[in-house]
Amino acid sequence: MRPLALLALLVAVTAPDAVAQRDSVLAHRWVGMHLGRPLQFEFYGDTMLVLNDEHVLDFQLTDDSLSGFGDTVLTGRYRLVLGRLIFEAPGGVVTMATQSALARPLTGHWRGPLGTADGAAVELVIYASGTARWRRAPDGRWMDGEWDRATRVLTFTWTDESEWQGQYDPIGNAILFETTVPDGGTTILRRVFR
Repeated sequence: MRPLALLALLVAVTAPDAVAQRDSVLAHRWVGMHLGRPLQFEFYGDTMLVLNDEHVLDFQLTDDSLSGFGDTVLTGRYRLVLGRLIFEAPGGVVTMATQSALARPLTGHWRGPLGTADGAAVELVIYASGTARWRRAPDGRWMDGEWDRATRVLTFTWTDESEWQGQYDPIGNAILFETTVPDGGTTILRRVFR
C-alpha cells in the first residue's frame, strides 16, 4: 500500500474515534462562575443546555471551540485540563468542574401534566429553604408546603395536609409522582430552565 493511501486510511479510521472520545469526555454537567453568576453547561450527546435556558441549544463543537445558539448565544475556546473544562468566553476565562447527576440542585421551576382527565398542567416551585409551592398552570391558586429529600425520593407536605411522594430521575432531570391530586394519575414533571 502506498504511504499516502495508508495515511488517508489511518486518518479516516481514527478521526471518528477522536470525535467520539471528545464528545464522551464533555457529556457531563459542567459548573462554574462567569461575571459573578453561575454558569452551567449540560451536554447530552448531541444536545446542550445552559443554565436558565428553556430550550436546548444548537451547538457546534470543534477540537478547541464551542459555539451555541438558542435562548443563550455563546462562543468561545475550550480545553480540558486536569479534569476541568476551561472555557474562554469574551467576558473572561471560566474554570468548570463536573457535577454528578445526584448532586444537581432540585431548586427551581418544574412543569408537567397533572394526570387528570381534563389534561391540566401543574407548576411546582422548589426553594432551597425546604419550602415549595404548586398550582394548576397557568392561573391556579398557589398551595404552599415543605419538601424533604432522601436520595432519589422526594416528599412534599402541603398546607391542606396532603402529601406527594415522588422519585427523582437525575439523568432525565424529571420527577415522577404516581399520585398528586385526588383525581389525578401519574405525573411527570420536568425542570423548566427559564
